[in-house]
Amino acid sequence: YQRRVRGNMKTLSVILLLIASSLALPILRDLASRKSKFIGSAGNSYEISSAGFNYTSTLGEQFSIITPENSMKWGATEPNRNQFTYTQGDIVARFAQQHNQLVRGHNLCWGVSNPSWLTNGGFSPSELQGILKNHISNVVGHYRSIASNTIYSWDVVNEAVSDNPSGGNILKHNVWYPAIPNYIDLAFQWAREANPTVKLFYNDYSAEGLGAKSDAVYNLVKSMKERGIPIDGVGLQMHIALSYYPNPADIDTNIKRLTALGLEVHITEMDVKLNQGTTEQEKLAKQASIYSQILQVCLNNPGCKSFETWGFTDKYTWLGSNEQPLPWDINYEPKPAFWSIVDTLQR
Repeated sequence: YQRRVRGNMKTLSVILLLIASSLALPILRDLASRKSKFIGSAGNSYEISSAGFNYTSTLGEQFSIITPENSMKWGATEPNRNQFTYTQGDIVARFAQQHNQLVRGHNLCWGVSNPSWLTNGGFSPSELQGILKNHISNVVGHYRSIASNTIYSWDVVNEAVSDNPSGGNILKHNVWYPAIPNYIDLAFQWAREANPTVKLFYNDYSAEGLGAKSDAVYNLVKSMKERGIPIDGVGLQMHIALSYYPNPADIDTNIKRLTALGLEVHITEMDVKLNQGTTEQEKLAKQASIYSQILQVCLNNPGCKSFETWGFTDKYTWLGSNEQPLPWDINYEPKPAFWSIVDTLQR
């Protein structure tokens, strides 16, 4: 009798293992690796520390590269002048190290979301220049020292180009510009001094397809390359929606002209708002199609090295969960968008 019970338990265990295996999701990082691509997600120190097993297991298992959504920005790393705190960013870096992932450092210089001491400090141009150099040197230097094999790249300058560039109004006015006319060049030079090997990126939105802004970004980075400014790549954010997204053929043309400059291209912050359609099924299907089309463009271009979403679950998104912009729903169930990514990677 005991042998029969043991035999039945062994059979049950095998059946349960087979069921669990059949329910296991495909691993995106494994599929992307076969295409020589990174696939990634943004993540925050708060969620890594407190969101629980479903969040950390999915973030750690599914992705080969992650971006700290807020944890390495100025407010997190230099909340007071020359007072550097790396607690939040280190949580993301350690998580990546534990899960054999790379990190896209984000970001070193931005015109918004800066601490009040910086934006309201009334600093002279020379003071601002010193502050920017000090920040870049410290932050890049810190992560070079603790995670040199983990930090793949830095978004050195983020969203500097005007949304409607015309004439001489190419760059946005912010705390850095026009006070420091050449702040973009300087930021990249200082980042290279702080780490001679990490890849340095310019990152922006609404410059993914073809148009005045993407032309301005192209001309900016082309000029930097021609003048010997150390830039290695361009991040195309891809914050889009069912009602507005760039033509995939235009994205392809844009990526080709950027990579022809010798630059690497990453899709860095993709999400797709469900803002159009009659039924939920119809909206989810269109969202899935958009994810697939954009990913396919990246797969078609050897110089497009990474495809990254701005988070992975609708539970944690800067847009609000009601927009449902990501491949997993609020309960960590994969949506049609996830399966479209899998299908595209398996072709």
